[in-house]
Amino acid sequence: MKLALRALVVLFSMPCLSFAWVSTEGTKKDYDFVYRVNGHPITITRTAASYEEAFDKAAQDCFRVLKNGRKLTEDKGLDIIDICANPRST
Repeated sequence: MKLALRALVVLFSMPCLSFAWVSTEGTKKDYDFVYRVNGHPITITRTAASYEEAFDKAAQDCFRVLKNGRKLTEDKGLDIIDICANPRST
């Protein structure tokens, strides 16, 4: 009886061992984003695990650089957002 009980415990605990989660950090890669402002290119390079993550960081940096601490009108702010949301391929 004890042997059968131990066998059941071991049998049911084995599948649980295979469900262990192993977290690995994704490989990071450099992404270049080129923005055109009045005909002048601005290149921002970001290192991230995915293109989407790099795009978000680069767009925020682009806006910060183009705003340059100034208070903007709504039209000028929308123009900057349009530029930063649409980088050109290199």
